[in-house]
Amino acid sequence: MLNQTNLFLQTMLFVVRNINDGEEVVSTTPQSPPDDRLTRCYEPYGCFSTLYPWTDVNRPISNLPEEPYKINTNFCLYTRRNPHTCQVLETNNPMSVYRSNLARSDLTYFIAHGYLEGGHKPWIGRLTGELLKNREANVVVVDWSSGSNPPYTQAVANIRVVGVITAHLVNQLLNMGVRPERIHFIGHSLGAHLGGYVGHNLQRQFNSKLGRITGLDPAEPHFGDTLPVVRLDYTDAEFVDIIHTDTSRFITGGLGMRDPIGHVDFYPNGGVEQPGCDEGMKGYISMESGSLFGGLRRFLSCNHLRSYEYFIHSINADSGTAFMAAECPSWKEFQNGTCFSCSNDVQTLTGGGYGIKRRSVEVPAVRDQPPLCTKMGFHADAYLKVSFEGRTIHAQPMRKHVQLFLMTGAEKPFWKHHYRVQFQVSCSEESLNHNGEVGIPRIILHGDQGTTESMPLTKRQQYFGPGSMHMMTVAGGNVGVIKNVTMEWEYNMSFINILSWRIITSPRIYLAWVFVESLEIGDSLTVCPPEGKPVISGISKKMVHCTKEIVECSKKD
Repeated sequence: MLNQTNLFLQTMLFVVRNINDGEEVVSTTPQSPPDDRLTRCYEPYGCFSTLYPWTDVNRPISNLPEEPYKINTNFCLYTRRNPHTCQVLETNNPMSVYRSNLARSDLTYFIAHGYLEGGHKPWIGRLTGELLKNREANVVVVDWSSGSNPPYTQAVANIRVVGVITAHLVNQLLNMGVRPERIHFIGHSLGAHLGGYVGHNLQRQFNSKLGRITGLDPAEPHFGDTLPVVRLDYTDAEFVDIIHTDTSRFITGGLGMRDPIGHVDFYPNGGVEQPGCDEGMKGYISMESGSLFGGLRRFLSCNHLRSYEYFIHSINADSGTAFMAAECPSWKEFQNGTCFSCSNDVQTLTGGGYGIKRRSVEVPAVRDQPPLCTKMGFHADAYLKVSFEGRTIHAQPMRKHVQLFLMTGAEKPFWKHHYRVQFQVSCSEESLNHNGEVGIPRIILHGDQGTTESMPLTKRQQYFGPGSMHMMTVAGGNVGVIKNVTMEWEYNMSFINILSWRIITSPRIYLAWVFVESLEIGDSLTVCPPEGKPVISGISKKMVHCTKEIVECSKKD
């Protein structure tokens, strides 16, 4: 479905990003040498060119970065000693770092905003608070708001300078004793690519490598189909994880990149049309406590903003199974239940969970590698770590461009559990005489920790014939160990379609068996309708435990 709200945003963005673009690129003073149109140098940060690959067929307009003083990059340090008060760190004043509350032994996080934003944004404050709640840490907010204004092409150019300036500050921290592998850069949209520039320049100029970069829906315009040096890439840090939430084509309203660019790339809900992003303008204004500007911003770019919402809620999620994702070749295959096994033990990722050992399931390997499961967001690197004799070691070899999928909910805290449901329509005489049914099967799971809502197994009505088998993945609440199942049948009659009318008998489906398994917990259960009774539209049917037996229907004489 076309995202019309983001399409409106793209129109505005296209207009503002092209204002004076020609002048920005080629204008020089009469006294300037010709090459000044293509290169600009800012000591001590080096020279910046608009030559290839900064200008190419996918980037036909490329600006030179503005002067560092005009971009006016600011760095604010927050720790548990000053969680709400900014301590300014200055790249040209090492004493500002030494006199701050920065702790050399703690993890250090950098946070960078995107286009038309600043370091004061509420989401950055919430992210900072969650990081400090999680552990003793140094949180540095990179505020480049003076350089993030229109036109868009100028902001794209400016992050190249901000990246080098930030790399210089990181080097100061390293000289103070901070270890590079304990630095984690988190950037949204343009800020994600900014993180790539920090990592790239830290390696090139200071021979050090960041521990981790998290890209929150990295911006697509001017970065899609470009060389790694132009955008965020897995080579920019020891571990690079990406959350893609707005990957529709730019022309149809998408703001984020579709292609995998990290070690692991997460695609919640396939990377498009995030649940809860279909509210009207009034609903978004209400979400923003009556703010017209905040509501408009959410209305225009809800999918794009979801990336940092997911990350924020992943940090201190009250469940070790929150935001679990599974590797799969495509979103369609994930929805169809094709990808529902992991090479790693999920219980390792969840801190032990229920003590249920993950069953070994044979599935096709991806790129000659066994399929992977890990958590999206803050704990995305959990699959790499295991404790051994008091030390944290790598549990698996590092791969690149691993695509993982998961489903989320429409409301905070967003995360859901994944359940694969398989069922067969009965071959009983009653089922054969009924000759199948049109409708939507629904399922309710009961576990030792709760009950899910009624979950539809298909998005729309379809025909289910006798003997047919079906499989799909659905998302619901965490019920713990599955104890029982309730099935429902939804049938929607159309008053204008006389063929859909049911006068003599109620719509019903005869099920042979239903098999349900949990990705996060690793348990499974097979149930059948009691005494082979049908599931009738409008009446919930509690199932009973049984053994799965696949039956092929014999043809009627």
